[in-house]
Amino acid sequence: MATVRIPGVRIAGLISAVPADRRSVHAFDGTFSPEEITKISQSTGVEYRHVADKLCCSDLCLAAARRLLKDLDWDPASVDGLIFVSQSPDFPMVSATSCTLHARLGLAKSCATFDVTLGCSGHVYGMWQAASLIAAGGLSRVLVLAGDISTCGCSPFDRSTALIFGDAGSATA
Repeated sequence: MATVRIPGVRIAGLISAVPADRRSVHAFDGTFSPEEITKISQSTGVEYRHVADKLCCSDLCLAAARRLLKDLDWDPASVDGLIFVSQSPDFPMVSATSCTLHARLGLAKSCATFDVTLGCSGHVYGMWQAASLIAAGGLSRVLVLAGDISTCGCSPFDRSTALIFGDAGSATA
């Protein structure tokens, strides 16, 4: 396994956001047997999932980013880069969600933005890219916004995902 150490880069903060709608895994009773639900819940520790019925992934990442910027007392204009990581962008094949977030956060026009379309390893790769951009000397403050709206893309009949995948967004500075 590759190991990367990049000196002179630190994590200043990390915040997540979840939708208010919280659903028990027992809502799948009837789709899966009670025994299956109990077994999966006990083996994963998942008892409920947050579901974003009318929200986009960017909405959750935006909420996390605004709170993080406020908590760190960072002026949005001081952010040099924004990396958006998701398998569920707002507009697949149309435009980068990072550009939408850039505008909604009111970041400087000079702020670099791009999307990374990865799943489980996405946050780690986003962090690696952010650290590399900072270490190269081009940027000093980067936001990594990572999240997914998994519940809309997973089949409610898929035992491997339906009971454990929820919706969330995060912001890391």
